[in-house]
Amino acid sequence: MIYFSLIINCILFFLLFNIGYIKKRRSDPEHPDKPFSKLVVFPLVMGILFTLLMDVMKGIMYYQIIIFIFAALILYFFFYVFNVKK
Repeated sequence: MIYFSLIINCILFFLLFNIGYIKKRRSDPEHPDKPFSKLVVFPLVMGILFTLLMDVMKGIMYYQIIIFIFAALILYFFFYVFNVKK
């Protein structure tokens, strides 16, 4: 799933940053070339960073859910199981 997300993000950033250049290049073949770093490398890096950032956020969310469940179980046992009136 992460590979699919990475590919989609890289394609989206490539199109987002280069759609104007592609349109100008099609209408005017004499338009100057865009540097490779701005054409390919920057959108690729942005796609990788965005994918990593989103996966880290997903991981933090799952980690927080696990901590919440663990804390809820501890409180349940503390207030309902161990506090039985005799």
